[in-house]
Amino acid sequence: MPETEDDWLDPDIQALELGQGEKAGLQIYRNYTRSFESHAILKFRESVARDQIDLSDLEKLVRLLGVEDLRFLPVVTCAYGDDLLKNAFKKTLPKGIPGGTAAMLSGYGPLSDLSKRIRLAYAFDVLSADLMESLDRVRSARNRISHDWDLTQFQDFHLDGRVPELFPIEDELKIRAVDFPELASMLDSASAFRVRLIWLSGRLKYESEAYHLAKNARLSPARALYADGGTAWLVKVAAVCMAETRAIIRRSETKVGA
Repeated sequence: MPETEDDWLDPDIQALELGQGEKAGLQIYRNYTRSFESHAILKFRESVARDQIDLSDLEKLVRLLGVEDLRFLPVVTCAYGDDLLKNAFKKTLPKGIPGGTAAMLSGYGPLSDLSKRIRLAYAFDVLSADLMESLDRVRSARNRISHDWDLTQFQDFHLDGRVPELFPIEDELKIRAVDFPELASMLDSASAFRVRLIWLSGRLKYESEAYHLAKNARLSPARALYADGGTAWLVKVAAVCMAETRAIIRRSETKVGA
């Protein structure tokens, strides 16, 4: 079909009830903005790559998530996430707050516990909204377990409540089965829960270190941190999570074959 004068316009701009000149102006502005942002993201990632990210705490955590009793995992994950949220708020909150930043994070301050930190991080874009929703699901499981002395009733807690709604990262990892054949394996529910918590914790670590940097650079954190392969830090975080994921799968297969 021959090209028309609208073919170079994005579909949403084509659909606007505007004159051709106005549509063209909008499209040119959008193209310029995209090009400018793409260049800014490239420079941002180059800057991030020059700095180091300390993943020693994440490495220790994922090893725990790989082997500890399943019922302890929400407690461990929430404790780790809480520490990261504290650090994220310390990097984000402005200087000169009356009473100081510490007062906001302790006692009767507005950021005094994990639930409040999750809600305010969600509300004020301190970390990704979907990440905060996932951490809140784990928090709900932690609360159920920590407020009951009879832990025997929680053998299958990961199959109830809000926990099963955690993003099924194990399904996404199967596309890497060409490089790591074990990723094609079907995980039992307990192993899948471990893997989901590991990758959730990896994202928490990554965003607690990098999210505010993207915002300070006036970039979309979603694009700057994740689009087209993300940053060098994301590659390193993913490597830590992938190593423990593969270890969990191997242990799971060993149990099945025993």
